[in-house]
Amino acid sequence: MKPEPSLNTDYSNQEKDLVNHLTAHLPIGIYRTTVDGKIVYANEALARMLEFSLDEIHRLSVSDLFFDQREREAEIDILTQKDKTTTKQVISLKTKTGKEIIVKDTVKIVRDKSGEVIYFDGILEDITQKQRAETALIESEARYKILTDLTMEGIIIHDKGTVMDINPSATKLTGYTPDYIKGKSVLEFIHPGSLDFAKEKLQNQTSEPYELQVIRADKSSFIAEFEARNVLLNGKELRVVAFKDISDRKRIEQEILSLSTAVKQSPTSIIITNTEGTIEYVNPKFTEVTGYTFEEVVGKNPRILKTENTSSEDYKEMWKIIAKGETWTGEFLNKKKDGTHYWELASISPIIDEQGKTIKYIAVKEDITERKKTEVALINSERQLTQANATKNMFFSIIAHDLKGPIGNISQIIKLFKDNFNDISNDEKNDYLNILLGLSEKTNKLLDDLLLWARIQMNTIEITFEELNIKKVIESTFDIITEKALEKNINIISDIDDVLLKTNESSLRTVIRNLLSNAIKFSHNQSDIEIKTEVPESNNKVIISIKDHGVGIPKENIDKLFKIETSFTTYGTNNEKGSGLGLILCKELIEKINGSIWVKSKEDEGSTFYIALPLQNTN
Repeated sequence: MKPEPSLNTDYSNQEKDLVNHLTAHLPIGIYRTTVDGKIVYANEALARMLEFSLDEIHRLSVSDLFFDQREREAEIDILTQKDKTTTKQVISLKTKTGKEIIVKDTVKIVRDKSGEVIYFDGILEDITQKQRAETALIESEARYKILTDLTMEGIIIHDKGTVMDINPSATKLTGYTPDYIKGKSVLEFIHPGSLDFAKEKLQNQTSEPYELQVIRADKSSFIAEFEARNVLLNGKELRVVAFKDISDRKRIEQEILSLSTAVKQSPTSIIITNTEGTIEYVNPKFTEVTGYTFEEVVGKNPRILKTENTSSEDYKEMWKIIAKGETWTGEFLNKKKDGTHYWELASISPIIDEQGKTIKYIAVKEDITERKKTEVALINSERQLTQANATKNMFFSIIAHDLKGPIGNISQIIKLFKDNFNDISNDEKNDYLNILLGLSEKTNKLLDDLLLWARIQMNTIEITFEELNIKKVIESTFDIITEKALEKNINIISDIDDVLLKTNESSLRTVIRNLLSNAIKFSHNQSDIEIKTEVPESNNKVIISIKDHGVGIPKENIDKLFKIETSFTTYGTNNEKGSGLGLILCKELIEKINGSIWVKSKEDEGSTFYIALPLQNTN
């Protein structure tokens, strides 16, 4: 490479100052570089353009200003071609901050006497904005062409009503060819019913959307929505009108209006939610039924109506069904704004879009409170009738079997006793008397229970409460059942605390006596019966339990024990027979004194009956 020529050989100091003075404030960059890229001269405009100081730019190589060195090499190839004296190029350069600028580079190639290139003198003009504007314009025009050709909307360009151009969609929508429609007045294609309105819009040049009825080439018509703007094309102001067929939309709007009216006037509550269950719409009937206004519930979840009657599992099942795109139907006991409860029959369905995706849920709900009251009344009536029939049947059964049997036996034994009085020994007479005594006691007890039960059924029994020591009440029943326990060598283990409670003594004693008698009846010989009391903390109740280790109760029979309509009786371990009335009587008496009774049992292992009584009672 030839040594770099000295500036002193090219410029005198005076000439250099003159050049600096002339070029310092020019809006274009001026430079001189060597072939190998050293910047010999640069004016301030060039430095500003490249975001360097003059000192910094003189320390650079031209290659430092290129993003890609191959572009620099390509430029050198062009500049060093033989017989090349000047060249113009558009290139991209890199500024100090790394920003890209586009410049027009006008270069004069300086050669020595032998024709070798020694300098490149050039002028750089920043055309970044211009280039980008031109590119944007080209792209805009291309996009405009693409959009007008591809858009579904029809586009008409007219000059004061005379059609200049149309796009393919306009041809497709109207059925007219471009050659037919160009040059004609736009009013020729408007239905007579819309003509006056079209003239008004044409004259006013409104920018707001409006609707007109358009005539197709086949003489049919459609409703179109128009929107127009003034544009400058090739230096001339024209009107660009976009229009689309909205006949289907108008039909749908009419359907929606009809549906909306039906929804608003519906005699059932209607709720629309998003897929998360947030309420987006409720109809007036909803407000009428629940007391909540539209504003109070929109944005909320329907759970604001929820009561404890509907479990979370019920809601999970409902969501599981509707999430599959199916309809769920069921009943809710809900709560109004004022706190009152009401029943509703609900049908909840997904609203599915054209792609098969669930976008909303709609619930149609009918207030069935009155119907439920009627149903409940009917059920209660049927239950009462069933219970009355069961009561009657049990009453007659006890009279026919449990009373008639012992009384018949008593009669037969008395007759035998009378007929054979002189022929039997005193011991045999004593046996007869003991049998008669046992039968009369059993019959008397059954009559007592039957009369007490009858009084309960007729609601003539008078229940009064007094403060009692539960230990004394329970132990007072032992005398009655001790003889039965001794007959089977059964040991009664008592663990009873001195607990004071307010209750009815007669009712409690009757229940304890019956439960202990049952425990003895179903216990094996030489076994234990445990009776104890417990007062749970903060429960304000006393719990009495009577546990035996006898035959137990089959699982399928446990639910039948306290129901008169399903009551039954079984024989004890020594074939003792009962009437089936005892446990039913116990339940009714316990409920009369505001208590509860239940049982836990396992077949062949025994049973435990529990009584829970409040420590305080009111009449």
